[in-house]
Amino acid sequence: MWLKRNGSRLGGNSAQYFLRIVGWDGFILSHDVVAGLRNANLLDASPTSKKGLQQAQAAFTGWHQETELPYSQLSRILSYSVES
Repeated sequence: MWLKRNGSRLGGNSAQYFLRIVGWDGFILSHDVVAGLRNANLLDASPTSKKGLQQAQAAFTGWHQETELPYSQLSRILSYSVES
């Protein structure tokens, strides 16, 4: 009930950031990560659409299996590779 009244400012990425803070391994679809996926031609849909989320998940799963790095590190590496 408290979240319903006071959680109006929680955005779309709030859950992703919270899960990373508490130690859950996952990627965050920040602006730089989305730009990196688009630069690599791995994302051609909106990152919030079902198709876009599936494409992002497929890219990160492939990289995770190939490198055995955690999703959070892969997400950060991708975001650092984009020129702002």
